[in-house]
Amino acid sequence: MTDVKQQINRLCKLHTSLTVKDIEILVEKSKSLQMIADLAQGNVFIDCVTEDPQTAVVIAEAVPSTAPSLYRYRVVEKKILASYEPAVFKAYRTGRPVMMNRALTHEGSHVCQNVTPIQNQEGLTIGLLILETDITPQVEQEQELAILSETTAEFGRTWDIVLKDQMIPDYLEEALILLGEDGAIQYANNFAIGLIREHSLNQTQNLTNRDILQVLPFVDETDFSHRGIAQREVRSMDKVFILRSICLLDKKADSKRMLLYIRDITDLRDKERQLMVNQVVIKEIHHRVKNNLQTVASLLRMQMRRGVPEETKQLYQESLNRIASIAAVHDVLSNSGIEKVNMVNIIKKITTGQVFFPYQPDCSVSIDIHTEEDIELNSAQAVSLALIVTELIQNCMKHAFIGRSKGNITIHFKRNGQMIELGVFDDGNGLDDYIDTNHLGIEIVKNLTSYDLNGKFGYLPKNGQGTMAWVTFPDREE
Repeated sequence: MTDVKQQINRLCKLHTSLTVKDIEILVEKSKSLQMIADLAQGNVFIDCVTEDPQTAVVIAEAVPSTAPSLYRYRVVEKKILASYEPAVFKAYRTGRPVMMNRALTHEGSHVCQNVTPIQNQEGLTIGLLILETDITPQVEQEQELAILSETTAEFGRTWDIVLKDQMIPDYLEEALILLGEDGAIQYANNFAIGLIREHSLNQTQNLTNRDILQVLPFVDETDFSHRGIAQREVRSMDKVFILRSICLLDKKADSKRMLLYIRDITDLRDKERQLMVNQVVIKEIHHRVKNNLQTVASLLRMQMRRGVPEETKQLYQESLNRIASIAAVHDVLSNSGIEKVNMVNIIKKITTGQVFFPYQPDCSVSIDIHTEEDIELNSAQAVSLALIVTELIQNCMKHAFIGRSKGNITIHFKRNGQMIELGVFDDGNGLDDYIDTNHLGIEIVKNLTSYDLNGKFGYLPKNGQGTMAWVTFPDREE
């Protein structure tokens, strides 16, 4: 955070005439950027208008960890011009937020841009908080729809036919409003009439020829002043609506009408917010589980330091390794927010972060990891496999290198068609009946493989030197 503070101070002093207090406000706002980016799954920036009122500079940014970034490179210190970012400079001039604005990035991505002014204690706008989310798929769909605008004249004639049978549009659960070129209402279906009466203080029974701007406050003049198809999202009375406006041209009469289609998507947005909240809650649960496991491990280490019988130290260390394996999985889940774990990273954490009991104190053991690709597993599979890897390594440490000065353990992890394969090989003394199938570690591996992974476990001598143990299980998506 210190680097970000220095960065903001340097850029503000270089490009703006903001006071020290103003810069402190911007620094404080920057502390929330990463959280906003993760929750909204979008890029977040703070821009400041420079001494040239037509130019702004990016002084801080946050890239989401929950979605791909909109930009391949950092944009801090980049300058933007008013002609390219009208929403940013409109928010700066008016001191009011500009929401749901559409823009095109210099890398060709379509984004939904929300701009909120940052003001000081005197009410002056000193910076702009900008959230950009990717809407490229949505725009592509709209562009396909825009092709249909070439036939709007034919659609206008079809609409006249529909109006003759009023029952058809009145069965729709969306508002349909037909406007004249001046914005006067020519037709409204039942849903539209109900929507207007919710929003209009003047409960006039006859809506014909009423100005749409007088009865629906969230409709803007730009919604019926264009000659194509437009869409935007609006909020009114704690509800969220999609407002589409379609121009119906009559080339013969050189006139136009406008069809407004208004759909209530409040439930959809509420569910999206609930999903975002649930994702945060799940991350917090994994974080707490990890912390609780680390607390248990700390208590075990404390007990070991205070003194335990020599014959039980090995059991304590094995238990610590098992706890650490499970904690490693929950640590990844608490940071990612998704129920998928990159097992290559987990295996590396297990082999480098844990202290395996020195069963053969005079033997130096190295561990090599070979993987073909990154493999992601769901959380349940990941916990089971992490424990299996830990048990197999401990088993090698305990039995394979008796009387040896050095040894090597090799871990292979790969996907083979619909199956995932884990192999743990050592170059030790070989399979000399040392694997006791009643041993707790082997029993754990067998049970986890069979019951949790629905897979198979086996072990064999490795070409007369060392032992190879393997686990195979189906790759399932949940």
